[in-house]
Amino acid sequence: MAATTEPTVDAHEGATQASKKKKAKKVVADNSRYLGAETVMPILVKSSHAKGRYVVSSKDLSAGTLVTVEKASGAIVRNQSFVNICHHCFKPVASKTQTRTKVDEQGNEVAGQTERVTVPAHSCDKCKMAAYCSEGCQKAHALEHDVQCDALAKSNAIAAEHRVPLEHLRSLLALIGRRFADDKNMPGEGVHYKYSGQDARPTPYSHALDLNPNRHYLDRNAIKSMQQALKDLLALVPEAARISLPEAVEAACIFNTNHHSLVVNGQQVLGLFPFSSLYFQHSCNPNCMYVGETDATLFIRTMTDLAANTELTIPYVELYQPREQRRRDLLMTRHFWCKCRRCSTLLSNSVDRLMDGIQCTECKRGVMIFEETKEVQDINELITDMSALDQEIQGKFAECEACPAKIEVTKLVDVLKAAITDYSEAHIALQRGEVTRARQLMEQYLRNYEDKQVLNPYNTYLVNTYISLIQVCSQLGEVDRAIRYNAIVIERMEGAQGATPENYPRVAEYHMSMGDMCLKQAKLKAANQTPAGRSMARKYFKDAKPALEKAFKARTAIYGKDSPRAYEVKRLLDEYKKEHDEFVKTTEKKKISKKQVAAAAAAATAATAAANTPPPAAMPAQTPAQQQPATSAA
Repeated sequence: MAATTEPTVDAHEGATQASKKKKAKKVVADNSRYLGAETVMPILVKSSHAKGRYVVSSKDLSAGTLVTVEKASGAIVRNQSFVNICHHCFKPVASKTQTRTKVDEQGNEVAGQTERVTVPAHSCDKCKMAAYCSEGCQKAHALEHDVQCDALAKSNAIAAEHRVPLEHLRSLLALIGRRFADDKNMPGEGVHYKYSGQDARPTPYSHALDLNPNRHYLDRNAIKSMQQALKDLLALVPEAARISLPEAVEAACIFNTNHHSLVVNGQQVLGLFPFSSLYFQHSCNPNCMYVGETDATLFIRTMTDLAANTELTIPYVELYQPREQRRRDLLMTRHFWCKCRRCSTLLSNSVDRLMDGIQCTECKRGVMIFEETKEVQDINELITDMSALDQEIQGKFAECEACPAKIEVTKLVDVLKAAITDYSEAHIALQRGEVTRARQLMEQYLRNYEDKQVLNPYNTYLVNTYISLIQVCSQLGEVDRAIRYNAIVIERMEGAQGATPENYPRVAEYHMSMGDMCLKQAKLKAANQTPAGRSMARKYFKDAKPALEKAFKARTAIYGKDSPRAYEVKRLLDEYKKEHDEFVKTTEKKKISKKQVAAAAAAATAATAAANTPPPAAMPAQTPAQQQPATSAA
C-alpha cells in the first residue's frame, strides 16, 4: 500500500516522531505526471483526502483484462539467483567453468590460491557482479552498469563491514544507474514519459522519489549503519552519476519498503515499480493480481469481471491465512496496519473467523470468537513488546458463535500454541528429509486436531498440513493418496467463501496439480486392461478434465492467454483429449465386439431354426374376380 502523504522524517527524529504518533496533514496528490496511463490502459487515476492515490476501471472489464504494464525503475536479481539470469533482460544465462584466484568472505583475493568455479559465459570481468545472456545485453546495459561497476566490486566488503544486507546496496546502485540513464536519454524535467503500455520503458528514477521511504518505521541503528555503508559506496560512484547521501538513504529506504518480489524465468527478482506502488492499493479481497514476466516487467490483470468505476486493488500478502497474521505481515513488510473491508468487518461476520478457528468444546458446531487485538502502528512496538498481546487478553473471554458457551482467551491461546508446536514438529521432520516420519506425524496431526474437532476444518494449520501431505505422498509414490489430499485442499480453499477471490493463483496451482496427477493416473490405470483398471481410469479421466479447465481459466486470467503458464495447461488439456478419446475408442471396441458375438450367436440360432422348419403350404391361385382392386373409403 502506498502512503504518499507522510513527510520524510530525519533518521535522528524517527523514533521521537513514531513515539508521539504525529500524523501529517493529508493533501490531495498531484496526478498530472501519471495521466498518460489513462491513454493506454482502461484505468482512471484518482486521488482524495480519504484514500490517497488509487485507480478505477474506466469501463466494464472482463476477467483477465490487462490494466497496467510497468517496467521497473530499478531491479536486481536476488543474491541466490545472482549468476542464473541476465542482469539486463533477465533471461537464463549460459555458464562455463574456469580457474580463478580464490576470494575470501569479504571479496578480497587470496594470493597464491586458486579455485575452480562456474561463471556466466558473459559477465563483467572487472566487478564480477553482473551476468549477461549475450554480448548484446552486456553492451545494452553498459550505460547503467558503468556507473555501478566500481561500487559493485566493493559492495560485498562494504556490506560485511557495516552489517547491512548486500541487496540494499545493490538496489540503490540499480536506481543510480536508472537515474544516470534517464539524464542521458531524456534530459530535462518537463518530459512526459510513456511508462505504461505494451511498449513500456523503465519508469524514471524521479517517479520513484514520489514513494514514501517509511524511514520512521525503521530502526535508528539500522539507519545509521545504512548511512555509513552508503557513504563508502557513493565514494566509488563516478561524480557524474553520484547523488547526495541524504538522497541515497531516502532512495534505499524507498526500494526496501516498496519493492515487489517477482519470479522471472524461474528466478527471484526484486523490482521497484513506482506507478503500481502508488496507485494500486492493497486489499485482502482484491480484484486484480500482479505477476512478473520477462525483463522484470510488472503485469497487472483483473481476476474477475468488473463494472466501470470499480477501484482496482491487489494483494501484498497470502490471503488464506488469519487476519492478525495478514496484518502483521503487512506491517512488517509494507509498514501499514490493514483496514480494508475484509479486515474491518467484525470477526463474527467474516470468513476470517475460520482461518484460525478453534471449535467449541461443548456444541462442536461453532467456533470460538474473540474480536481482534488493538491496532498496531509502530513496527518497533510489535517487535520489541510481544508481551502486549498477552496483557491485552488477560481476563477476556471468547464466545461460541453457535451456543452460549464461553472460554477464557488465554486457554484458547494455549490450544493454538499446542497445535503450532505439533505442526512445527511434523514440518521439521519434512525439512530434514524424513519423509515417511513426516507423513506419519502429519496424519496423526489431522487425527488429533480435525477428527477430534479441536480446530475448525478451514483452519490454516489443517489446510497447510494437507498441502504438505500432497508433497510428501508424491515423494513416496502414493499418488492416489496425494490426489485425495489435493482435492481436500481445493474444497477447503474454495469452500471458505470470501477467503480467496475467483481465479486466485494459489488455488489455480492446486487445480493444476490435481489435473496433472489425475491424468497421469488415468493413463496408468487404462494400461491395466482389467475391469477394475478401466473403472479407475474412467474416474481419473472424469476428475482430470474440470481441474485442468479451471487451471486454464485462472492462468489465462492471471498470466494472459499466450503466456507459457497458460500454454502448459493447454498442452495437458490436449493430451487429456487424445488419451481420453483413445481410451473410449478402445473400451467401445470391446463393447461392440461383445455385442457382435451375441448378435452372431442369435443369427446362427435363427438360421438353424429356419433350416429345421418345413416350408408353408402353397396358397390357391385367385380368380380374376377375386383380384378386384380395393375401393376407397369414400
